[in-house]
Amino acid sequence: RLLAPPGEPSPPGRHRPHPVPPPLALGPVPKGPLQHGWGRSSYRSWTRAGQGAPALPLDDEGRDTADPETPEDVAQARQDLWGEHGPLEDFPRGAAAGDCLHRILERLDYRQDPGAPDNLALVEAELGRAGLNHQPLAPLLDGLGRVLETPCGGALGDFHFGALQLERRINEMAFDLCLDRVRAADLGAVFRDHPDRSLGPAYAERLEALPVDCRGYLTGSIDLVCRAAGSTGEERWWVVDWKSNWLGRRDGEGRPVACGPSHYDQRTMAEVMVCHHYPLQAHLYLVALHRYLLWRWPDYAPQRDLGGYVYVFLRGTPGRQGAQALPGVVPGMVVEQPPPGRVLALHRALGGVS
Repeated sequence: RLLAPPGEPSPPGRHRPHPVPPPLALGPVPKGPLQHGWGRSSYRSWTRAGQGAPALPLDDEGRDTADPETPEDVAQARQDLWGEHGPLEDFPRGAAAGDCLHRILERLDYRQDPGAPDNLALVEAELGRAGLNHQPLAPLLDGLGRVLETPCGGALGDFHFGALQLERRINEMAFDLCLDRVRAADLGAVFRDHPDRSLGPAYAERLEALPVDCRGYLTGSIDLVCRAAGSTGEERWWVVDWKSNWLGRRDGEGRPVACGPSHYDQRTMAEVMVCHHYPLQAHLYLVALHRYLLWRWPDYAPQRDLGGYVYVFLRGTPGRQGAQALPGVVPGMVVEQPPPGRVLALHRALGGVS
C-alpha cells in the first residue's frame, strides 16, 4: 500500500498503471496527385530557379536585399568626368551588407543630413545590428548623402530623394497578390505585345525561358513607394528599389580596384538590369502598386497617376554633380516609365480583373 508523507492525505486506493496504447498505424493516404503548382512564390523564386540556384525557404517574404555578382563582361570600367572612385566602393558586399543599407534607407529622414544626430544614431544602430561596427562612418555617410542629393534624371528630371517628405513615403510596402495560373509564356507575351525602346521581343524570350508555372500568391516588398513630380510638373506614383551591386573594376587577378559613378553608365546598368531580371521585378512591383491604388486612391486612373520605377545603384550615384548629365541618364540611376498598357496587361496575366 502507498504511504502518504506526514501531514498529507492518504492516496485513494492502490496504484493502477496507465493502459497500454494501441500500436501505431498508418493513417489515411491521399489518393489523388498533390498540387505542386499552387503555393506562395516571389520574383526571387521565379528568377533563381531559372539560374539553377537552390530553392528559397518556405518563409521567404519576397524582400530582395541581395547583392548579386555581375559577370565580368558587364562590369567594365569607363573613365569619364564622373571618376571611378566612390565613397561606398569599400563598403562590404553580400546579402548582410545589402540588408543593412536597405534598413538604413527605410528609416532615414531624407531631408536631414545623414550625419544629423537622429540619422547618425540610426546608422550606428544598423551597423551594429549587421555586425559591421568596424566600418568607418565617414565614407558611409558621404555615400548616403550622395544618394539623396543625386537627381534622378529621365522622366523625373532634377527630382532628388533629399526633397521627399516622410509623409509622402511608403517604406517596405509588403504585398501578397492573388494569382491565377501564371506561366512563363504569359509573362513573355506581355512584353512582346507591349514593347518600347528598352524592352521588347528579346527580353520576352528571356522571360519565356524561366521555369514559371504556378498559381496561388505572389509575395514581395517594395523598398519605397512615393509620389513625386517629374520634369513636366505632374505628380505620379513611383516604385523605388535600392541596389547595392558592385560593378567596379578589378585587376588582372580579380581583386577589386575601384568602384564609382563611371562604372554605372547607361549601357552597363541596362545590361545588369536584364541580367538579373530587374525589369520583371519592377513590373511586378508596379502591378502591386496599381492594385493598391485601385483600392485606396480616389478616382485613380493609371494613365494619369501611375509613374514608373527608379532603380538606384547606391555605389554609383555622383551626388549633386549628376545635374551635369541632365536631361540625359544620370550615373547610378535607372528611371523608366513603362507603357500603362503593359502594366495593365501584366495585371490581367496575373489574374487581375480589368
